[in-house]
Amino acid sequence: MDSSTHSVPAAPSPMSLNCVQCVVVLYRTALHESETFQTLSAALREYPTLAARISLLIYDNSPEPQAAELPVGFFAKASYQHDPSNGGLATAYNHALHAAEEAGITWLWLFDQDTTVVPGLIPATFTAIDRTPPSEVCGIVPKLVQDGVVLSPIAVHRFRYLPMDEGFSGLNSGWLTALNSCACLRVSALRAIGGFPSQYWLDFLDHAVFHRLHKQGGRLLVLDVIIPHRLSTNNLQKESSHRRFDNLLAAEWQFVRETGWGGGSLMHRARLLKRAVRTLLTLREPAFALQVLRWSLR
Repeated sequence: MDSSTHSVPAAPSPMSLNCVQCVVVLYRTALHESETFQTLSAALREYPTLAARISLLIYDNSPEPQAAELPVGFFAKASYQHDPSNGGLATAYNHALHAAEEAGITWLWLFDQDTTVVPGLIPATFTAIDRTPPSEVCGIVPKLVQDGVVLSPIAVHRFRYLPMDEGFSGLNSGWLTALNSCACLRVSALRAIGGFPSQYWLDFLDHAVFHRLHKQGGRLLVLDVIIPHRLSTNNLQKESSHRRFDNLLAAEWQFVRETGWGGGSLMHRARLLKRAVRTLLTLREPAFALQVLRWSLR
């Protein structure tokens, strides 16, 4: 793998302070233009003692490296890794997972490049960690919300996903899945499922990981923190390319066939047909609707 890496000096804070490995994944985005990095840095400036407990990895999947200016003496450790082969989120997260294991770090905090990190996420996450959650807690997640609807976490039922009440927080007795961004996952639980599956290099990686964690008996601790979020599938023309949408549909099919979720292949074809109609009539996206229709026939 043709990659480059560099690090900056660490803050004078020992790794024994129960550090958290944090990874921000970039693609064709400058570090100073990343909404995640900018808002995360701003939030951490309000909590410098917590920033000193973070080992930060910037993983850049862009074709060309960038001269990333990382804060000096702010984090426990900060490093930049360039990987032009672009193995997607799975490769980046597995790299961060390995770094956490090498350093003896218990928790891995995942971020994409365009999340708005609210300041309250920082103390809420560290408070949950410092209270030493039960061993079955495999992840600590905030609520990602768009237009008053909780997108993550969501409850997994036999034939569909159901949004949770925005007021819920704590441990849920049922099966939950969540989105990658802002999820803080237990390193030992991730290693027990073999890390992040490379076959889900980008789309549906989160659902595949949380499915496997659930099968291992893992549960999610939901924070009383709301993160604004938007799904690209809610505004296809603006947020998604046809190539990316095709990758999403392919990954979804792979997930259904691997897990049997949602009633298996027959039920999934019916869902895709219904989605194609909605994409055409409600979203008024005929080209994307045709893509969905084609995948329903595979």
